Amino acid sequence: MQALIDNYTAFECVNETKPRFANDRYITETHPTFTSSIIFSFIPQIGINHRIVRLLEEYKSLEKNWDEDGAIAPSTKAINNSMFLTKTLEKRGQAIYHTAPGPNGEIMLDIRNGKNTKSLEIIFYEDRAVAVLFPEREKPSQQVFDFQNLPVILQWLNQK
Repeated sequence: MQALIDNYTAFECVNETKPRFANDRYITETHPTFTSSIIFSFIPQIGINHRIVRLLEEYKSLEKNWDEDGAIAPSTKAINNSMFLTKTLEKRGQAIYHTAPGPNGEIMLDIRNGKNTKSLEIIFYEDRAVAVLFPEREKPSQQVFDFQNLPVILQWLNQK
């Protein structure tokens, strides 16, 4: 609610004096006049993954021991690669279900198909990236992730 309030200014009351003619003479009356200056500032929504983008931005402020169990702060490279993938998926219309930082400075992106029957976790570390595929019935499999194989992985995820 505060965000809505911050987007406009309140009505302002100004006393305005107006002469008027009554009973064969001029009478001066003071009337309150309300002026308004409503200023709307719209923050453009990034799209279907705007929540993920916000979370990734917040991960930049995590420091060493952010989980109070000795976790390393997320690496800049992991955050940047996660942000790039998020924006790439945004352009393709692919929603990201969730993201989370890990204890070793990694960032995980959880991507699911429309029926939530298959999922894909892409985990970015400082020096590498892995993709873990969770099929509908078979055992999960893991592979090295490269942006080159993204179309093949997304096709697997979204095939009917």
